[in-house]
Amino acid sequence: LPHPALRPHEHRLSRHRITAVETRGKAFLIRFGKKGTIYVHLQLYGRWKIHRVSTEPRSNRTLRAAFVTETHQALLYSATDLEVLSDAGIENHRFLSRLGPDLFDPNLTDESLAERLTGPTFGRRQLAGLLLDQGFMGGIGNYLRAEMLYVAGVAPHRKGSSLHIDEALALANAIRTIGQRAYDQKGYTTDDELLAVAKRRQWSKRRVRHYVFEREGQACFACGTGIQRADIGGRRMFWCASCQT
Repeated sequence: LPHPALRPHEHRLSRHRITAVETRGKAFLIRFGKKGTIYVHLQLYGRWKIHRVSTEPRSNRTLRAAFVTETHQALLYSATDLEVLSDAGIENHRFLSRLGPDLFDPNLTDESLAERLTGPTFGRRQLAGLLLDQGFMGGIGNYLRAEMLYVAGVAPHRKGSSLHIDEALALANAIRTIGQRAYDQKGYTTDDELLAVAKRRQWSKRRVRHYVFEREGQACFACGTGIQRADIGGRRMFWCASCQT
């Protein structure tokens, strides 16, 4: 356990079985039963790499923790926000206690999320900023927010309270759909139809990785309008002014 926050607990956790791994937004909880739980937040630069134990890892990054079984090793690089927590520490944690529902919460519905988007707590917020607020929902990052708003056809400067019910439901569905799609497709947010078009036209798959994110000035796949970019809330935002209103 190379990270300084983990070293005092190495004797207690080493050679013990991991009983569960949970995600809470962008954080991981690696549980060792009654021995404690390792909290990891990847921030912007943390990376996990999975290798067989027979593979010599190659990385210029700083190793923070290694979790090794008889066959594989999970190596955590670069992340700096790590600590060991008790159950009470998890409940009262400065980040975890403020998190909204997780992007992959199985109990989340389009209706409950639409109500959250338009209700008094969050409805006055500009959507481009709101979707990055982990207190609104845990797990949405910068590229996901752009893709979610595009698929819903909603402009990033809109406020939740301005959405009609059909728009709110469309955005709620896009949030859930794009999140799951990005997980299933290793970061790709476009659908099978567009990927099939790319294959027929012999485009590189990377060309259709996203609908709008990092496509400034390129033609919208739906209408041909040039994709716009602006910094909103200190982060890059991309959208189609024709498809998103």
